[in-house]
Amino acid sequence: MNLHFMKKTQRGLFLSLSLLVVFSFLLAACGPAAATTEAPAPTAAPSEAAATEAAPTATEEPKPLPPITILINESPWLAGFEALVNKYVEETGNQVTLNRTPFNGMLEKSRNAVQASESEFDILTLNEQWYMQFYADGLVTPIKDIDPNFVLDPQVIEYEWATRWDPELGYSSEKGELYGLPINGNIMLYFYRKDLFEAQGLAAPQTWADVEAAAQVFKGEEMSGYVVRANPPNWEFQAFLASYGGSAIKLDEQTGEWEVTLNSPKGLEALNTWLKLGTEYGPANFADNGQAEMIALMASGKVPQMVLVGAAAPDFDNPEKSTVVGNVAAVPVPGSAAGMNATMSGIWVMGIPHNLPDERKQAALAFLNWAMTKDAQLFYAQSGAIPVRQDVYEEMSNDPQKGWWMKAMADSTPFIHAQPRLAETPQIIEVLDRRLKQALISEITPEQALLEGAKEIHKILTDAGYKVKPLAE
Repeated sequence: MNLHFMKKTQRGLFLSLSLLVVFSFLLAACGPAAATTEAPAPTAAPSEAAATEAAPTATEEPKPLPPITILINESPWLAGFEALVNKYVEETGNQVTLNRTPFNGMLEKSRNAVQASESEFDILTLNEQWYMQFYADGLVTPIKDIDPNFVLDPQVIEYEWATRWDPELGYSSEKGELYGLPINGNIMLYFYRKDLFEAQGLAAPQTWADVEAAAQVFKGEEMSGYVVRANPPNWEFQAFLASYGGSAIKLDEQTGEWEVTLNSPKGLEALNTWLKLGTEYGPANFADNGQAEMIALMASGKVPQMVLVGAAAPDFDNPEKSTVVGNVAAVPVPGSAAGMNATMSGIWVMGIPHNLPDERKQAALAFLNWAMTKDAQLFYAQSGAIPVRQDVYEEMSNDPQKGWWMKAMADSTPFIHAQPRLAETPQIIEVLDRRLKQALISEITPEQALLEGAKEIHKILTDAGYKVKPLAE
């Protein structure tokens, strides 16, 4: 991709932020519905005495760093993050205020902060479907611009390079510069009723054929064999697609050309598998179920298996919500064949705004450095959040309460796939959701869904100025 095109594209990226606000609700699918309170609330406030304290002598404790404010989304893992922040304040004396904001307000607040003369927030929490806007336009500060000696611990999972940005490619890649650090490691898991599987002599499924065989055994008047996520369908379907070796779009890193690969033999196999599991083995309302409905079906004993975000696991062990406590197990999402497992990421990263004085940037990075440590991440996981370190997942695999799903998270890391990470991602997701839903309710054929969807996505990319290969016939 030539530099003239890259500059033109990056100028256009920031303009796409307004469009992203409209579509940002889509990724709310990565977790159960968030609360609606908007007002920020301080985790801890610096005392007047601390603010006026004289510089320490050589025998005194180091003076705390400047207080920081973090823009954080209201979510199922918010309580865990609040606990992490409180522990940081207790251990360091550095003060932190949290601005708790509903999902649908996060992008607008982040955009306003980086457009101001000085950001009101020291750390922005950025969703996987919009972080690239802030990286590409330099709206968050590269980590090494703050600390040239920064080295990311290799145990921190980068979720197919969601932490990085390569300006030559205009995409996240292994060679890119660090711009953000992950703070929530949402990925998918395959959940199943281990008691029912064991009673039938069935092992945990490794392939979609295994899943279908189990669905045939369990489907009956009182129980469905499987349930697909239909509202919205794109995230789950992308895992099926990746498990067949396919994708909606693909970047040729040698030429800088994009290719729309949705309408392919692999895509058709994936779609036919997803549709068959949903329509032949699903409940009567198979086209109406979202994440909350799926959790309720599993928790009430009405479905024996499903693919769902890992953060749903605690619901199945909550006696106030579940009648199957202790009977649900998890493994990595199955694949088209053994070893072709695929799970999609749906993560959040934290970035430090560009428009801050250096002392505020240093204070923000001090918190992130601390939050990435193993001890902090273990505490984070034990507090109910989704950690971002591989060694923490491995250690937590032996936890008597959480180990059953933490091990599945650890085992899933090699199979993580990224969603499309472009300014135009919300438009691409809208096309996928609409065409998949049409195929699910038999309004159009699977072949038509993929062909028409590919045409629309190709137009989105070409209209945005990307260099795109012609559609395959």
